[in-house]
Amino acid sequence: MSNTPRARALAKELRAARNELGLSMKLVGKQLGWSEAKVSRVENAKQGITESDVSAILAVLRVTGTDRERLLKMAREIDQPAWWELGRELPQQLTALIDAEQRATRITHVALNMIPGLLQTRAYTRQIMEAGGLPLDELEDHVSIRQVRQGILTRRDPVALDSYIDETALLRPVGGPRVMAEQLRQVVSASEEPNVTIRVLPLELGAHACLSGTFVIYEFVKSRPVVYLEGRSSGAFIDAPEDVGLFWDALKHLETQASNSPASQEILDKYVKRYESEAQ
Repeated sequence: MSNTPRARALAKELRAARNELGLSMKLVGKQLGWSEAKVSRVENAKQGITESDVSAILAVLRVTGTDRERLLKMAREIDQPAWWELGRELPQQLTALIDAEQRATRITHVALNMIPGLLQTRAYTRQIMEAGGLPLDELEDHVSIRQVRQGILTRRDPVALDSYIDETALLRPVGGPRVMAEQLRQVVSASEEPNVTIRVLPLELGAHACLSGTFVIYEFVKSRPVVYLEGRSSGAFIDAPEDVGLFWDALKHLETQASNSPASQEILDKYVKRYESEAQ
């Protein structure tokens, strides 16, 4: 198993399944006829492994049904490049982020200054990236990558997306009235899908629980949740349970402070009409 995003994803799933069952690496290794060190290498994507090996591990870990088939499929496809690895040399931060999005079952995005990337239009994304100083020869490729990433919301088994958007992001006229009108119509359209929830944090709230910064929480089938914090030139994943817990606590407060879905829809509609009027 090479240390690729696909390999790391499978390794995390196997480690999570073992931890869930409460077995030590030594005990699993004994049942497989492996050393404890080999089990450790497998769980850290540093050991080559075949589909039959994965099948044996899953038998020891009592993983059956759809979970077993899903993990065996991951093992079969482990050497096949993901779409974001084809013909591109992307920053490690971006490939790790895409990997998390692809594996997630639910994504919770708290956005303060701009519309979340998974909901952005091409024009809005282009304005954000151009203003951020991305070289023009890389601009369109990165815009396209962000658009393709949104496919996780419309695939056969779509990711659930919960977005909390501060009203200041609606006020900021990125690209001007026409771009904003199109962007907010897209947000409204996305909110009508069963797997997408949009809640606005109105200005009248004043201070709220997440003013300290934007963050994203990723939840997975087996692996424990992680938090992603994005910086200008780098990002950081936080996975220590006590640290992730701080963000869950903030989110609980936010759930009581944000407008509910109907009220959020009214706020979004108000801004759509405002920008449409200005565009005319």
